[in-house]
Amino acid sequence: MINYSIVMRSVNANLLEINQAKSRINQAKKDGKEPDKKDTDLVKTEKQNAFAISQYTDVMTIEKFAKHITSHGSVYSRADISAILYMAVDCMREMLLEGKKIRLGDLGDFSLLLSSKGAETADKFTAQNITNVKVQWDPGQQFKNLLDDAEFNLVASRSAQAAVIKAIKEGKTNVDLNVPVTPDGGGDGDGTTGGGTQGGGSNAGSSGTTGTEGSGTQGAGGSGTTGDQGTSGGNIGGEDGGGDNVNF
Repeated sequence: MINYSIVMRSVNANLLEINQAKSRINQAKKDGKEPDKKDTDLVKTEKQNAFAISQYTDVMTIEKFAKHITSHGSVYSRADISAILYMAVDCMREMLLEGKKIRLGDLGDFSLLLSSKGAETADKFTAQNITNVKVQWDPGQQFKNLLDDAEFNLVASRSAQAAVIKAIKEGKTNVDLNVPVTPDGGGDGDGTTGGGTQGGGSNAGSSGTTGTEGSGTQGAGGSGTTGDQGTSGGNIGGEDGGGDNVNF
């Protein structure tokens, strides 16, 4: 069962301009001035759509995962499985740093993705221009889309849960869900803490997917994703040009 909550996100193509207008309005109010009518009119054009955001129910450590594997009738002990998993992690890192792509059956492929600062010419580009080395996961067939086998359960967002708990502790009978409250253990998965909204690129396109609530990561939301500066695009998409890669 996959728990999910609902989050409202702006879908305007000019979201950056709208967020800038909001900042100017807030600054004008702090200064005791009347906000510019152009800014207030622009903010009124903001359109928000409802999107789903997942909430994990538990964090499966290697030890917990090994115990779960043994519950499926494995002949190996939990300690044996844990040791193998730890060795797999170390060996994967070793092989990736040797420039190899690791193919783990239905789990998928693991390879490296480089980020770099651009140089004026190819002659001036050196290894010093490389700024980051990330791990890229290209999911196998069983992990490309889990929708057909998934069951969903609607729950309150973590920020809403935190607001309710805070109200109970304070003896209040009403809860204002618009007031940002940072939940214990992290914020919502859209990259915000509490119920706040994070500015940035627009999430144009209603088919954007969202990240995991509580993990502090955000998936691609329509066309509003931005990559690292100078990312080496030639490594994206795997051998067959698929677009299901996940970067770590």
